[in-house]
Amino acid sequence: MNAKKIVLHLLIRIGILVLLVGSVFLLWYLTVDRHKHSQGDDHKHFDTGLGFFIMEFMAIQAFCLGMLIEMIYLFVKKKQNLGFTNLGFLIISLCIALALCI
Repeated sequence: MNAKKIVLHLLIRIGILVLLVGSVFLLWYLTVDRHKHSQGDDHKHFDTGLGFFIMEFMAIQAFCLGMLIEMIYLFVKKKQNLGFTNLGFLIISLCIALALCI
């Protein structure tokens, strides 16, 4: 298999992930008003960080599930190189996430 095709496949998947995470961030940033409960001189904030984290987590989990389904499809269609590219991307991204959590 051509290395250029593998790199292009990987870059497309990374681009999809960046667009997904970026769109969730923009949705959160543009629609959430932290001063919604402020009245007059009473200055109150409410934290939306947990909701943002849950939305991002669910989007990333959906992306990983899609990659897993695509990987199984690629192995069935006898395109093992692209399937192993997806597997490598998933393993590396999970290792990075684990390293950031420690």
